[in-house]
Amino acid sequence: MSYPPAWRHETDLSQGVRLMRAHPLAHLYTSHNGQRVTRIPFVVDLEGDHPARLRGHVNGANPQAEGLDGAGVLAVFSGPLSYVSPHWRIDKARGGTFDYEQVVVRGTARTVEGIEHFRRMIDDLSALIEPEYAGAGDYPVWQTSMAAPGYIERLIPHITQFVIDISEIEVISKLHQQFPEEDRRSVAEHLERCQREGSREIARRIRESL
Repeated sequence: MSYPPAWRHETDLSQGVRLMRAHPLAHLYTSHNGQRVTRIPFVVDLEGDHPARLRGHVNGANPQAEGLDGAGVLAVFSGPLSYVSPHWRIDKARGGTFDYEQVVVRGTARTVEGIEHFRRMIDDLSALIEPEYAGAGDYPVWQTSMAAPGYIERLIPHITQFVIDISEIEVISKLHQQFPEEDRRSVAEHLERCQREGSREIARRIRESL
């Protein structure tokens, strides 16, 4: 028996790209130097429509940096999530649960060097992330060219840049798909009334999947 069950697997990889770009701060899991995890932002690069690689960096003092080149790694991107109460279904016989979306990426890390690679990565991250926070003020998207003279150069010796060449990607959507449509609509209606942003997003995703 495979797990997660087939109904949780999203076969449209564009949905995975959407999630990775909307939630770029992922957990990086490694086991080459002990079992370790760090949350870092990633840029996802495509070849055609297919996710081909992730670009990221860690602090050079992070134990994950040692031996990273050539190591098998796991990156997990967490999307919206919400608790679902049994009260919110038509059939109330089953217990509460969490609905969520995530992308699991498996691949091989490859360390890279050079200030230009770092500048492109940071500039790409800023272009992806900063527009999401535009309401905080009328500012241009920050780019490394705006940094104080010498700042970026001083960072380079203290970081480890790397690329993950993707070998496998799983897009997981747990959106009450195994329940009857009337239960799913009822759950979505209740989630829409919640104050939690993640709950309202899950409600939207349930409705889109009906």
